[in-house]
Amino acid sequence: MPGLFRRRPRPEPPFIPQRPHELTAEWFTEIIGTDATVTDVRQVEIGTNVGFMGEVHRCHLTWDRVDGGLPDSVIVKVPTQVDENFAAGDALQSYEREIVVYQELAPSLGLPLPRYLYGAMDPDPAPWLEKPVRFLFEHLPLRGVNWLIGRFLRFAGKSKRRYILVLEDIVDARAPAQMVGGSFDDAAQALEVLARFHAANWMRTDAAATYHRIWPMNRASKVFQASYLRNRDHFIEQYGAVVDDSVLAHLDDIQTRVPEISDALAEEPWTLLHGDYRLDNLLFRPNGEIVVLDLQGLGSGRPAVDVAYFITTALTAEHCAEEVALLRVYHDALVEAGITGYSFDQLRRDCDLTKEMLAHRIVGSADVLDTSIDGKQGALMDMMQLRVLAWLG
Repeated sequence: MPGLFRRRPRPEPPFIPQRPHELTAEWFTEIIGTDATVTDVRQVEIGTNVGFMGEVHRCHLTWDRVDGGLPDSVIVKVPTQVDENFAAGDALQSYEREIVVYQELAPSLGLPLPRYLYGAMDPDPAPWLEKPVRFLFEHLPLRGVNWLIGRFLRFAGKSKRRYILVLEDIVDARAPAQMVGGSFDDAAQALEVLARFHAANWMRTDAAATYHRIWPMNRASKVFQASYLRNRDHFIEQYGAVVDDSVLAHLDDIQTRVPEISDALAEEPWTLLHGDYRLDNLLFRPNGEIVVLDLQGLGSGRPAVDVAYFITTALTAEHCAEEVALLRVYHDALVEAGITGYSFDQLRRDCDLTKEMLAHRIVGSADVLDTSIDGKQGALMDMMQLRVLAWLG
C-alpha cells in the first residue's frame, strides 16, 4: 500500500560553525557544558600568518556570573576559506586527524598540549575512496599520479566537510616567530620536550590501531616524486637566482632515491612523529614549560624526521656549527627517558636523510597551497624553502 514504506527523514546534521559570526554566545554555552551562560563573545583572528590550511580565532567570553573555573577566552580552529588550501587539508585528512587525535589519543601522547574542550566534524563523505586512490598512487606512472592528484584535490575541494576544534587558551605564553628564527636556548628546550614525546611513543602500535590515519613516512612516496616533477621548472623560475646548479643537481639525485629514503625513515626503530614540530607551533611559558600546538600531521617514522625538520626550519644555516650540540641535547634527553636502541650516529645519519627528504618535498609542495593571498604567508613559505635548502649542504 502507498505510504507503508516511506523513507524515514534524515536527522538534522549538528550545527558546526565555520565563520566568525557563527561563534555565538548561545553556541559556546551549549558546547562548554556548564550551568553558566555565555552572554557575549568577542573574537580576534590570531592565525593569519602562521599557517595555510586553517583559521585560528581567540574568542573572549563574557559569562553571566564570576567563576574562577570558567574560561575567559578559548581558541577556535576551523578550516581555511581558501578553496585550494582547504582541498589540500581535507585530502590529507589534516583537520580530521587533529580532532580525532585530541579526542582519542592526546592524554597518552606525553606532549604538553592545550586542554581539549570540544571538537566536531561532518562524516567522511567517501570513506571507501582511500584504498583505491592509494592503490592508484602506488601503481600509476608519475604523470598519471599527477593527473590523479589534480582530480583528488578537486573532489576534496568540493566536499565542504565541516570541522571545528575548541581548545584552552594559553594566555601567559611567549610565541616565538618562525620568520625571525629561534635562539639556541629555545631550540634546546624544545628538543628536550620532543625527545620525551618520542620516548613515550617508541614503537607504539596501538595508536594506529586506535586511529587508522596515522601514516608511516613511506606512505605513497610516488606522490612526492610526481609533485617534484610537476613543480621543478616553477621552482627554478622562482629561486634560480639564489639556488646554484649544485643544489639543483642534488635535488634531482634525491628524486631518483625517494622510495629508498622514505623506506629508511620508516624503518624500526620508529616512533610517533608530531609532523609539524616548528617554532610557530610552540608556546614558551614563564614557568619554563613549553606547550605544543597543532596535531594535524601526526604520523610515524624515525625520530630524526621531527628533529631535523625542527632544526632546519627554526634556525638559519649560520647555526650549522651548533647542530651537533643540539643533536646531543636531543639524544641525551632520549636516553634519559629510557631509549637505548638508537645511537647518536644513527640519529645523525637519519637527520642527513631527512634534510634531503624535506628539501625535495618543499620543492614539490609549491603548487598545492595558495600563498598569494597574504604576502606574509608567502614570505613564510619562501623563508622555509630557502632555510631548508641552505641546510641541505
